[in-house]
Formats: sequence, C-alpha cells, structure tokens
Amino acid sequence: MEYIYVLLACIFFSLQFIFQKHFEKRTTGGLSVCLWNLLISSAVMAVFLMIKSGLPTKINVPAFFYGLLYSVRGIICSVATLTAMSYGKVSAVSTYCLLGGIVIPFFYGIFSLGETAGAAKWLGIVILCLSLLPSFLKKDTEEAQNKDNVKFVFYCALVFLTNGLISIFSKMHQISAYAVDENSFVLVTAFIRCIAAFLIIFILAAMQKKKGEKSVFKSAFWEIGCDKMTGKLFLMLIVFAGSYAICNAVGNLFSLRCMVTMDASFQFPILSAVVIILSAIFGRIFFKEKITKDVAVSLLLSVVGIGLFMVK
Repeated sequence: MEYIYVLLACIFFSLQFIFQKHFEKRTTGGLSVCLWNLLISSAVMAVFLMIKSGLPTKINVPAFFYGLLYSVRGIICSVATLTAMSYGKVSAVSTYCLLGGIVIPFFYGIFSLGETAGAAKWLGIVILCLSLLPSFLKKDTEEAQNKDNVKFVFYCALVFLTNGLISIFSKMHQISAYAVDENSFVLVTAFIRCIAAFLIIFILAAMQKKKGEKSVFKSAFWEIGCDKMTGKLFLMLIVFAGSYAICNAVGNLFSLRCMVTMDASFQFPILSAVVIILSAIFGRIFFKEKITKDVAVSLLLSVVGIGLFMVK
C-alpha cells in the first residue's frame, strides 16, 4: 500500500507544476504576484482540508514549531519556483526539485536517522545527481540570455534547498513523540502560510504607499495579470492557484501517510525522480515543451537511478 501512496503523491506533485506554470504565464511576475499566489493557494488548501477533516483539535507546540519551519520553507520554495519558471521549462525546474528532494533527505536519513544504504543506492545517488548536469552545461551566445540563465540557476538552487528541507521537516514531525495527524499538520501549515503571505503583501504595499505611490493595494491584489485584468482573468488565476493548492495538499497527505514506515533514504529519491519524469511528460502535453536531448539524457539517468534504488 505504501508504494501506491508514493505513486499517487508523485502524480499530484507533478500536476501542481502545471498549474503553477499556467499561473506564471498569465501574470506580471515579481514578489507581490508570487505572494498573491501563495495567499490564494494557502487559503484554498485550508478550506479544502477543513471540508475534508474539520479544524485541527490536537495541535501542540512542537508540532506547531515543525509546521512553522515547514511553512517558511514553503514560502521561499513557492516564490523561487514561480520565478524560476519564468526563466525556464517545467521539466528543468523539476530537475532541481529532484536533486534537492533526493540528496538532502538521503544524507539526513543516513547520518541523522541511522538508515542504511547499499552500493546500489549510493550509485543511484551519483547517477541521479548527474541528471542535473545538462542544466549547468547549457550555454547561450547572447549576453542577456546568459544573465537569465544565471538567474534561473540561482532560483532553482533555492528550489533545490527548500524542496530538500520539506522532506526533513516533514520526517522530523512524523517521527516525533508529539506528531499530530497528517490533516492537522498540513492544515496548520496552510494557515501559517496564508497569514504570512497576507502580512508581507500588506507591508510591501504600505511601504510603497509611504513613498507616495497611489493605488498600491489595488495593484497588489488586482492588477497582477500580464494583460489588463478582467473578472474572467482574475477568476482564472484563482482557479490555477487553487488547483495547485489542492494537488499539493493531496500529494502531501499521501507522502506524509507513508513517512512513518518507509525509510526517508528510499521514499524521497523515488518520489522526486518520478516527479521529474511526469513533469517532463506533462510539460510536453500542456505547454508543447520539447523534450530535447538534454532533457532526454536527464530522464534516462533518472530512470536508471530509480532502478538502482529499487534494488534491495
């Protein structure tokens, strides 16, 4: 049953990238827009979970602390992911997610939890790391494009780090003596992100207001589309942000469900590797993103790495 949960988590985590890309393509970008997306998606996630399971009743201070760490990581990861997608393909961003979701929790499981890994898993780690090389080796002749590539790598590095930390913070909560049920944990993190995003947007808008700019609150909450904002476009952006939230919430619930019994050094490499493969396929289907030789090499290495992790 654990493997079914992991597979379902992979599907929903892959779909969330599609909705994020749809959102990014229709907005102006920037920190305020990323925070708007985080605010709406967190609110939708909270409502979805409350309808599903009601309000959390057993939350405690340690669980809230882990939830706070998880939420701060989520804010940074959301902003970095949306920004990175403005410079590159869905499959490329997923590659960095793959490596972050593998390397950091793998070594956390080995050195902090005392988990063991045979030669096959270590070789799998090396091969999966090699799947990132095409993104680094890519070069463009135009200076402007080179600058964009540098920005892309920088934001993807944040995705790498924060996507790895999500695994660690989740595992730390799930194996602690103060762990609460999955629904309560994810719901609390959604509340924290929602409140934090609203406060940051409000502070940024207030700072601009102080500088004499007019209608900053309107621009922060309404004028975020790359085209002139209409009710239809506004609703569409809410749908994309909300769909991302539901996919993320369901993926997290399936992932958290099998964390208690499945080794982190096994679960997260498999989870991350499958996500990048599905993301490349979905990127091709929904955005006509070509699966180039570089992407194909990354996918091939990912498949080989997955196979090695399946070796007992």
